[in-house]
Amino acid sequence: MMSKPLLMSVLLCSIAMGSTSALGQTVSGDQSVVTYDKDYFIKYDPVTLLDMLQRVPGVQAILDANRRAGGSGTNRGGQQERGFGSGGDQILINNKRLSGKANNISDTLQRISAGQVQRVEIIRGASSDLDVQSQGLVVNVVMDESASTSSTFWKIGGRYSETYVFSPDFQISRNGSLGNIDYILGVEAKQSQHIEHRLDKIFTPNNVLTGDAGRNTDNITKYLRFNANITYSGENGDELRLNGQFEPGKYTKREPRFKQTINQLRELQNWDEDQKTQKWEVGGDYTRNIDGIGSWKTLFIANRDRIDKQELFEENLTTGDVPFFRNDQYRVRKEKILRTSLTHGFMQDQVIEVGVEAATNNFDKMFISEDYDMGAFVTKVNDDVAVKENRYEIFANHTYNISSNMVLQSSLTGEFSKITSVSVPLTGANIERSKNFSFLKPRIDFRYDFTENDQLRASVEKKVSQLDFQNFVATFDATNDILRLGNTGIVPEKSWNYSLAYEHRLPNDSGALQLEVFYRDIKDYIELVDFTAFIDANGNPIARVNIDPISVSGNIPTAESYGIKATGNLRLGFIGVPEAVFSVDYAWENTDVIDQFSGVHRPFKWKSEHEVTINFRHDVTAWNLSYGFKGRIKSDSSRHEINQVANTYNGDLYEAFAEIKIFSDLKLIFRFEHITPLKFTTDLKFYNDHIRYDDLNRLENRQWKYVREYSVFLQGTF
Repeated sequence: MMSKPLLMSVLLCSIAMGSTSALGQTVSGDQSVVTYDKDYFIKYDPVTLLDMLQRVPGVQAILDANRRAGGSGTNRGGQQERGFGSGGDQILINNKRLSGKANNISDTLQRISAGQVQRVEIIRGASSDLDVQSQGLVVNVVMDESASTSSTFWKIGGRYSETYVFSPDFQISRNGSLGNIDYILGVEAKQSQHIEHRLDKIFTPNNVLTGDAGRNTDNITKYLRFNANITYSGENGDELRLNGQFEPGKYTKREPRFKQTINQLRELQNWDEDQKTQKWEVGGDYTRNIDGIGSWKTLFIANRDRIDKQELFEENLTTGDVPFFRNDQYRVRKEKILRTSLTHGFMQDQVIEVGVEAATNNFDKMFISEDYDMGAFVTKVNDDVAVKENRYEIFANHTYNISSNMVLQSSLTGEFSKITSVSVPLTGANIERSKNFSFLKPRIDFRYDFTENDQLRASVEKKVSQLDFQNFVATFDATNDILRLGNTGIVPEKSWNYSLAYEHRLPNDSGALQLEVFYRDIKDYIELVDFTAFIDANGNPIARVNIDPISVSGNIPTAESYGIKATGNLRLGFIGVPEAVFSVDYAWENTDVIDQFSGVHRPFKWKSEHEVTINFRHDVTAWNLSYGFKGRIKSDSSRHEINQVANTYNGDLYEAFAEIKIFSDLKLIFRFEHITPLKFTTDLKFYNDHIRYDDLNRLENRQWKYVREYSVFLQGTF
């Protein structure tokens, strides 16, 4: 299967090495910075900043990654990241990140008018001018301070799920200036529908079909989003930026199910979920240049995210729907952060930044599961957990510009935190836990430019993940119909990360090629672990018939991963279409951890060894037309649990789009998702009890299919 990705990567590299055609771009005195001035974008006639970035080779992959991460750049390794930290977004505005999480950079891109942008910079490797540390590419958007025009952007349309309903989407935003104040105000009303069909086949251990089951899932999300960004530029060079967002919404899931044993009547069930959400956030940053001292920066944020969720499972009998069990969940998550730092340049070639960050995080969740018995609901699980984290960081970042083509950047962060949790069990006294953590996190980034087109980058960093408090509380996994208990005893995951990358940029903006090798040495890896009791309180073995297998999220002592990432983007000028760009990203990653249930070495949960992403975009400026496609191909992945092993064969995912300008300020956009349509298959082995006894119960084959989706939008400005 993976011969296709490898072949595409090799083909791209071979073609690119011989390509010399291109359009122009500027390389600044710092060879690591490639600049695209606003004149570069004139022929594309962009409306928004997002329109501009989509025309820069190599940036689409960053936009896609930012979208998959939720736009905030704050999720790494599957563990939730809180606070600001030194890393984060790869897209900056005036060298600074947006001081928001819910109100993130991905949403902001389409609200900024193209007329307000002076240039776009692609910064390769370490740089002292950035508000974040990055070993790869960073996009920095420099705004035009002289631009004082105001405009209103609007977008209306929606998505149609094949054979289902049309989901509307409406956006409007206003950006402009009032004296020293620049502002962006926006509102969006959106409904999205996600349809999936699942068919299960059940077999004996000898592969004899015994029955089947099926689900038709209809997920509908609705929200109303208000946001604002305000920037005040003082006469003395001071800058104050404020942003805010408010988003109420709701989610519903309707999933009629069936199951049938051969030669038996079909049994019908219903799984329903209803969820109300409310999010708000305010954030900001203040920058001031102090003569003789340096630049003082302060960032702050406060947010709140609330979810109220009900789940109900019913048996559909001839007499009507009868409840079987129900779950109620209520969760509130809050965060407050303050980060301040002072940056000072000295000896003409060195810059140092020192600062502190303080954050308070609260996570409160109540989960109640009730069985329906004798005409009434009886409580089975009542998990009520309140978590509070106080975290502080002291950091120092040092940049040494060794020469015009060599930069060494180092940092040291001391992190100190206290996490307190209070659990209210169904019976007995409250359980209180308190833990103190302290970590030193060094990082070194080195950049060497052989020429203006060839660059070597190396990075060494110790990372410490922040705990996902969702793992502290019980929850119900509706995909596998498993009640997963919480664990307040988890500790953060630690890893040493090493990477070495070489990048070659083709002349005349024809494209770029990059090859990176990396290695991660992980301690306290977070995944499911075995909490089963095999020995009683007196040290005697428990009989197998009395053993209750229990697995929860916890820590595995060691794990590792290593691999290669190859990326390339190529402008197709060598075949006469210089306005077309083709990109390929290929990743091979070998992961290894000891399974806590069977004791065997295995890959990380749901981690594919191979993954390839392709992007193609062609701007036919003479016709005011753009079109393209993207695709993702992944190799197999697996999941290991206490009584089952699942192997998934991932389907290929393809999307296409077309955009055409009807008039100077009107654009019609078509998008086609799940073209194939997307399908994937999971084979499962279920064991009678703990997998260590190797007593196979049954085999299952699950097939998922996602319906095709079509989107149409009309957007414009006035």
